[in-house]
Amino acid sequence: MKNSKLTMTLWLGGLASGIFAGYYLYQNREKLGPQKEKMLKLLSELQKTSEQIGKKLKDAGIEGIEKGKKTIANATSELN
Repeated sequence: MKNSKLTMTLWLGGLASGIFAGYYLYQNREKLGPQKEKMLKLLSELQKTSEQIGKKLKDAGIEGIEKGKKTIANATSELN
């Protein structure tokens, strides 16, 4: 239960920060025009990082499911 709550919290935190960053960029698009190249580079790095985090979370979830299956199989064999 603790791991799923942490995963959900991280996911919601990333979603909220993305929304706020997008809103800020939209509101200040005229002021930030000269820095567009730098912003695009930073946003692409942020996207790559978020993809890596997503992959790690997915792998951790799959690993947890596999461990759960093995534990259930072991417990079932011990009961029989």
